[in-house]
Amino acid sequence: MQYDVWATEYETQTTVLKNRITNLKQQKKHCRLMKQSEELSSRIDSLYTMYLESKHTGELLRQRAIKEHYHESISQR
Repeated sequence: MQYDVWATEYETQTTVLKNRITNLKQQKKHCRLMKQSEELSSRIDSLYTMYLESKHTGELLRQRAIKEHYHESISQR
């Protein structure tokens, strides 16, 4: 399986999401309208949920890749 590749893709997406959240938080600091601030908060919350899911999935895939490499190295002995 391609656990390493998948883990890297999820890790990359996690970084993209984290950067986007940071940018939106900066935008929110400069918001003057309550409605716009609430919309940004909602968007940040949604992206944060995606970030956590992506981070968790990436970590699981990375662990699976490590286990797979370990088992492959044992079977080659």
